[in-house]
Amino acid sequence: MADIWKQLPDALRIGIEARTGAVTAALAATAGTASDFAATLETSTGRVFCKAVREDNPNAWMHRLESVVNAVLPPDIAPRLLWKVEADGWLALGFEHAPGRHADLSPGSADLPLIARTLERLAGTLTPAPPLRAFSLADRWSGQDFWHTLGTHHRDRLDRWTVARLETLVLAEREAPELIDGKTLVHTDLTGPNLLVDGEAVHVVDWAFPAPGAAWADTAYMIIRLIEGGHTPEQAERWASNVPQWHAAPARSVTAFAAVLTGLWTHRAAEAAGPHWDALSTHGLSWLRHRFR
Repeated sequence: MADIWKQLPDALRIGIEARTGAVTAALAATAGTASDFAATLETSTGRVFCKAVREDNPNAWMHRLESVVNAVLPPDIAPRLLWKVEADGWLALGFEHAPGRHADLSPGSADLPLIARTLERLAGTLTPAPPLRAFSLADRWSGQDFWHTLGTHHRDRLDRWTVARLETLVLAEREAPELIDGKTLVHTDLTGPNLLVDGEAVHVVDWAFPAPGAAWADTAYMIIRLIEGGHTPEQAERWASNVPQWHAAPARSVTAFAAVLTGLWTHRAAEAAGPHWDALSTHGLSWLRHRFR
């Protein structure tokens, strides 16, 4: 048995096995996670995906929110929550095991049409947003001042193009909350690892940060991820046009969305240096240059 399973507290393991039967193996998740434990468990009753977090972990609230939101998600797209176990200062969630591989977001990938259809279905099914105690995307973005802070404290990290447009970016960021508000429950963290492809089916996992927002918001979140996958901004937006809800997105709103998201990544790159944030900032700035042409 993998050592990761034995690292969990005895009381938590006993509580989990009371619901799954004996755990015979644990395969650690291969993608990044905010959990303290994330693994596919082989049990006497079948496979289950388990994520667990210490209750003093700052991200514990995301796990609690995910345990609530799961009940309103389309069961053929989002794996069902099977059980929740709390013991010894830990919270563990057990989900149906979703077969498949991480989505390929590179140009020409056969996964791209499947993802577009999945986003269309999600937006249609989750409008209006089910009642949840979750901040809206507008609330989440209200009062952000990424670009102002960058201009004031990290101006040396900004290129000439960005500095020349700082006032416009600050204004777009201030307008964004109103422009991206809406009545659809959106995932807000769509990435290749959070999209599992199995034949023609796509499962959307890790609903830890959902929020009511514009019906096109999840498609917009995918733009930077597609650029990260090798698309030009033009190609990424052309793909987005395959999602019907995208056609309702005013150009000004999309630009404001791009400004806030890129401001977030650029701010993180400035204050928590690392290749991950640097890359996302670069991709976001590529999108912004396209939007401001």
